Amino acid sequence: MRVRVGIGALVGIVGGPATYARELVAALVRAGGHDYVVFTDQPGAFRHLGIETVEVPLPTPYHQISWDHWRLPGLVAAARVDLYHGTKNVLPWRLSVPAAVTVHDLAVYAQPGSFSWGQRWHLRLLLPRSVAMATRVITPSAHARDDVLARFRVAAGRTRSIPHGVAAHWLAPPSAAASAAFRARHALGERLIACVGTVQPRKRAERVIEAFVRSGIARAGWELVLAGRLRPGYAPPWLQTLPPHVRWLGALPDDELHALYAAAPITVSASEYEGFGLALSEAMAGGSAVIAVASSAVPEVVGDAGCLVARSDPALLAEALARLVAEPERRAALGARARARAATFTWDEAARRTREVYDEVRG
Repeated sequence: MRVRVGIGALVGIVGGPATYARELVAALVRAGGHDYVVFTDQPGAFRHLGIETVEVPLPTPYHQISWDHWRLPGLVAAARVDLYHGTKNVLPWRLSVPAAVTVHDLAVYAQPGSFSWGQRWHLRLLLPRSVAMATRVITPSAHARDDVLARFRVAAGRTRSIPHGVAAHWLAPPSAAASAAFRARHALGERLIACVGTVQPRKRAERVIEAFVRSGIARAGWELVLAGRLRPGYAPPWLQTLPPHVRWLGALPDDELHALYAAAPITVSASEYEGFGLALSEAMAGGSAVIAVASSAVPEVVGDAGCLVARSDPALLAEALARLVAEPERRAALGARARARAATFTWDEAARRTREVYDEVRG
């Protein structure tokens, strides 16, 4: 039965949930079958899809509370949708239709220091209520689902674990000209190690820097390149005193990230907690051999296509890094396996399974 689905999609704040909203909506539209109305702060992100959008302005990230709970309810009611999907952890306080919610992770409980006090207050108040309200709760990994089940005592039958996809453009190598232009633009050498992700406490970028220095590979001409947006209000001390051969590029557009992953045969993450790990899956799609921590959802994403260390420890990361640098054949084999594994995560499959959730919610 064809239904009218309302989707809340905050995409003006760069990060995993924004990528999820954009890519999932595009895949749902490709699949057809339902009508979609997207409530978003950035209508332009969906204009090419030819679907109905309702602009809900978001002046700053700190206004998400008013976006979710004061602006949305009336707009959702006016749009006369049959069900609503909140794609970023919470549902509006008032809803007149059944709903699904995607809970990306429970980092606000596991790593509270990564959030401002306002974010902590908002999520800790609304996450439990949203999970209780939702007919179905979607998580991007089995680990995130287990976290939700353990903390909120929700019935297992109301939850669905649906992995994120990897967009096809990450799997296609950039042109030689694009790669050369990227290196020239940022004055980068030929031997690069990448570390990508939103800069916030739980990503532990400082441990990657320490591991790089400990490994001694800078003496062989290797550079560590860090990229990602700074979490608002967070100013890590390491930004002021970067060691030699460590570069900070800040937030990069997708085409530049694409070039970085293709140029860096190794990508390192010291993150202690991930609901999925899009930065890792996108690096893998670029053929970069991944070194990461065997915790939270990371093993579900990396599998046997990367090097997992037991904990977020600079000594362990340095050892793994030195080994991969010293073993080019193993590095190349891991990169090939990483690309193949990343190709198994598709947004079309995520959309198919999400569509099944909509059918369950609608009954």
